[in-house]
Amino acid sequence: MNENNRILLEVNDVKKYFPVKGGLFTKKTYVKAVDGVSFKLKEGETIGLVGESGCGKSTLGRTIVRLYEPTAGDIIYHGKEIDGDISTLKGDKLKALRREMQLIFQDPYSSLNPRMNVSNIVGESLLSHNLVKPGAEYKDRVMEIIEMCGLSPYHIYRYPHQFSGGQRQRIGIARALALNPDFVVADEPVSALDVSIQSQILNLMMDLQEKMGLSYLFISHDLSVVKHISNRIGVMYLGSLVELAGKHELYDTPAHPYTRALLAAIPVPDPTHLRKMEPIIGELPSNINTPPGCKFHTRCPYAKDICKEEIPILREYDPAGHPEHFVACHFAGEI
Repeated sequence: MNENNRILLEVNDVKKYFPVKGGLFTKKTYVKAVDGVSFKLKEGETIGLVGESGCGKSTLGRTIVRLYEPTAGDIIYHGKEIDGDISTLKGDKLKALRREMQLIFQDPYSSLNPRMNVSNIVGESLLSHNLVKPGAEYKDRVMEIIEMCGLSPYHIYRYPHQFSGGQRQRIGIARALALNPDFVVADEPVSALDVSIQSQILNLMMDLQEKMGLSYLFISHDLSVVKHISNRIGVMYLGSLVELAGKHELYDTPAHPYTRALLAAIPVPDPTHLRKMEPIIGELPSNINTPPGCKFHTRCPYAKDICKEEIPILREYDPAGHPEHFVACHFAGEI
């Protein structure tokens, strides 16, 4: 992974709330899908994003690439002095941004148009952005992209139903990379695939990252998959980021009780090496009426009075000399 210290993307206190229609005598409420997330992504880096289903991972990714309008917060791309805050872009400026930020979808079966062949699926965006002329130039560019993604030239006139799941995801990756973007959100790109195919797709994505200088936000519920591809890993709970650290620090010295519980739940071949796990109690709270204070306090075995009243700030936590380890817990380092 070709990592440097230049910041490509800066997400500052981003929120995405979805309105829930109220009744005749009830006020309008909101689903707090993303509730104040902040992080920085370096050029050539991969940040993995993990958490339970419904924690807001996919919503955050889609908000960053502007498939959803953010409710609040700033999304700074390529620094303020170049592109500035992209959270308010519209029209031609937003269309131009699409060239630089792309999305790989989770389901390779439903994300491809069954009435379009591979040539049209991959090349449609090239024509939309006037990057190539129809004809030989168009065909050559499509062939170059699909071969880079591990498909054969004769595949370009076939339709999605003629491919396996792994091949369809390669088509989805080719479509995302056709515009030569800098930043890609990969929304659970291997969760619908067989385990034997997952490693092939992950290795392909890492090879493409090296060749094209890509930066990834890799979303997954599988901590083992995320560790394989990521430089740093963020853990989300109920719309908020509770821990962010380098992958080795997160796996070796997790600081948040929720992170510890997730890691302890990973199946291991040797049962004598199981992590010590404090059980998560209770049910996942509603993201409409979120708990006051720390959102995790209703299920945390270490919760105290302050946890019920005061929201913990995502702050730097560096007990072992590892920089850029952040955790949102009042008692990090004490439990």
